[in-house]
Amino acid sequence: MDDTYDMDAQANHEGLKFCPRCAAHLEDRESRGHRRLVCPNCSYIFYLTPAAVACVLAEQDGKLLFVLRRYEPGKGQWCLPAGFIEVGEQPELSAVREVKEETGLDVKITGIYDTWATNEDPRTPVISIAFTARVVGGELAAGDDATRAVFFDMSDLPEPIAFADHTRIVRTYIEENRRG
Repeated sequence: MDDTYDMDAQANHEGLKFCPRCAAHLEDRESRGHRRLVCPNCSYIFYLTPAAVACVLAEQDGKLLFVLRRYEPGKGQWCLPAGFIEVGEQPELSAVREVKEETGLDVKITGIYDTWATNEDPRTPVISIAFTARVVGGELAAGDDATRAVFFDMSDLPEPIAFADHTRIVRTYIEENRRG
């Protein structure tokens, strides 16, 4: 598998120069209270909207599932199994799919744990939905954009964790579990 990943090619706004409607050169200007790319010819406005991400807190025998990232952002760092929700895909199904793709495990979603918005991903702003889940099958094996998949004891988490929001959500989850 090719380990290269062109982050710039994945951004949904970087390098956008021409209007998708009329091909005129886009201008960066004030529009509706924000800096936006605007077409001076047909008035098309490019709205940079956040991408939806599903992330999973999968616990088994008092341990949490983490994956080691194959690509930037955070290449070589740990994170919860997570990924972009596809167009038309239900968030819960995306969470199940991402865990399967990255770890080989089948999970059953048990709840929504938290949601947040961030600009931490350099490709695009994201809105994340964190789900709790329990493992119901499969074989633990890294796949897709993970090089390793490991359950870590909640008192001995991996380092470094790729995203500050994953660190925050994991620490909150552990603290809430300690309190019962």
